[in-house]
Amino acid sequence: MHEVPKIKSWPNAGHGKIPSLDGLRAVSIMIVFFSHAGLSALIPGGFGVTVFFFLSGFLITTLLCREFERTNGLDFRAFYLRRLLRLAPPLLLTMALAILLALVGVVKGDLSHSAMLAQVFFAYNYYQQIPGAETSVNGLDVLWSLAVEEHFYTVWPLIFLLLAKRRVRGSLIVVLTLAILVWRSVRLLVFGHSEWAIYISTDTRFDSLLFGCLLAIFMARDLLPDWLMKARAIYPLLALSGLCLLLSFLWQDPIFRSTARYTIQGIALMPIFFYAIVRSDHLIFRPLNWWVMRRIGLYSYTLYLIHFVILEAFWTMGYVKGNLVAMTAAGVLSLIWAALVYQFAERPFHVWRARLNAPGPARA
Repeated sequence: MHEVPKIKSWPNAGHGKIPSLDGLRAVSIMIVFFSHAGLSALIPGGFGVTVFFFLSGFLITTLLCREFERTNGLDFRAFYLRRLLRLAPPLLLTMALAILLALVGVVKGDLSHSAMLAQVFFAYNYYQQIPGAETSVNGLDVLWSLAVEEHFYTVWPLIFLLLAKRRVRGSLIVVLTLAILVWRSVRLLVFGHSEWAIYISTDTRFDSLLFGCLLAIFMARDLLPDWLMKARAIYPLLALSGLCLLLSFLWQDPIFRSTARYTIQGIALMPIFFYAIVRSDHLIFRPLNWWVMRRIGLYSYTLYLIHFVILEAFWTMGYVKGNLVAMTAAGVLSLIWAALVYQFAERPFHVWRARLNAPGPARA
């Protein structure tokens, strides 16, 4: 039997709550919100989604590493039940609110049954690419990203288990990220697919989650060199990551934007996430752990679901994009809705999800 990987070597990366992740969630949703609110020329909203993907891959893989360390296996049934309990209540409630707002005329929308079914069953990213596809409620278009995540998690636990059991080499993840980069190029240059189609497709965005998974495995198996924790390494690596991200924002070449942009952003996020977690007490990352940031991060999933719908409501009332009053009011209303959903539709399921996390015999 192979030795089970440990998760004890890096500070703050043990079995408790991972510092800074809620703060990173808050940063992600704020990037998306302000971009959608009318500041897209200054704030790259798509990058906020990429950060969400990276964070999701890192967090889920860290939890899988912990389960494998504890049981030498994975309970697939418990994994998918946890996903269902996490995603379904906020999604269904927010969709119900959006439909109600559309019925009373506050928000525009077609209320297409096929579109709403695609949203509920995580197929909306490919549904949107069907010529002449109908829409549901304006503002729910963001649900394409939820589809990408759930498609990824239909296969990732099995791939992870094969990696953990040494049935396949760890280099498989690197090979997959390179293969997706090549596939993006093929879809763009050979098949002539649009930048939007590549942006929302699961087969072209898998690597945004894989980079987070890769960092989680590196940390779990203690594969990162000790010199990363030295002061002379932190600032140069963070500066290099920042420059790479800035390049990915400023370089507007269409081929780059649909191909290498996501790869560069995924690599650049690795040092940022690493230091935000293991050096959460550092001056640079301390704001991520402020109460307000952690609270916004806690609500981030529902905020992501509802924010665009509420922004659409203000635009329906005649406000223009970028209007400060509409932006502020939409932010407050989104926070109120997210807080209510968290209190009455998410917290009640925490006990159930905790039970599904409890140690037990591995059922692969």
